[in-house]
Amino acid sequence: MFCRTCRGPAGAGFARCYQCELALSQAGSLLADTVAPIGYAVRGGPLARDLRNYKSDRVATAAAVAAAARLRELLAAFLADRGHLVWAAAGMTAGPTVAAVVPSGQGRPGAHPLAGVARSCVELPVVPLSIVPAEVHSRGVNPRWVRVGDPVAGGDVLVVDDTWVSGGSAQSTAAALKLAGARRVAVVVLGRHVNPADPRSAVFLAAAGPGDVAFRLLAQSRLALRESAQKLSECCPPALGVFVMVARQ
Repeated sequence: MFCRTCRGPAGAGFARCYQCELALSQAGSLLADTVAPIGYAVRGGPLARDLRNYKSDRVATAAAVAAAARLRELLAAFLADRGHLVWAAAGMTAGPTVAAVVPSGQGRPGAHPLAGVARSCVELPVVPLSIVPAEVHSRGVNPRWVRVGDPVAGGDVLVVDDTWVSGGSAQSTAAALKLAGARRVAVVVLGRHVNPADPRSAVFLAAAGPGDVAFRLLAQSRLALRESAQKLSECCPPALGVFVMVARQ
């Protein structure tokens, strides 16, 4: 029911959702070693609204600033409290050495607001990434879509994305970084998109439990997360990734 890569809805009897299975067939070991969404961004819910408003030029400036502040708080708290578990799950012995932000394919001028959110939450050099306009990027994985601006050879990279829908942008970024020489890549996503109108999502949301699943995460304990990291090699090869979900305290 839960995709083992992105923890979104998966068909009964399937280990992964269609998009993550497609990504695995396209990129294999070039995919991120760990994908860790912080919360479920249910369409129409508060997290989904913040993820839309913080980068929108159609809302009042005050609303965009407030949304960005909430997302910054969410990311900072997650990295401080659960980051070490993500690094362990990704096979990073000493944590990430650099950070990167998934580039926007929307062609917006200037720096993307996500870059400011991420920079305020990490004390790491940030690798500049840009898109290659000539490359076609759909919902699959295309590492040629991303240009890596600084050397990353041998480095362990934290990649930050705001919303995971199909995962194509984040996984294309991970693949581009690995082709550029990165050793390990951990993707942290602010919100895993969930459409409640999707029939699979109804079962999925029911299994996730009552309450505001837009900000609430699966109630896994610290011990369970440590065990997930310790069992990475035996239960989930690096090429397949391992998902780390945590409960917000």
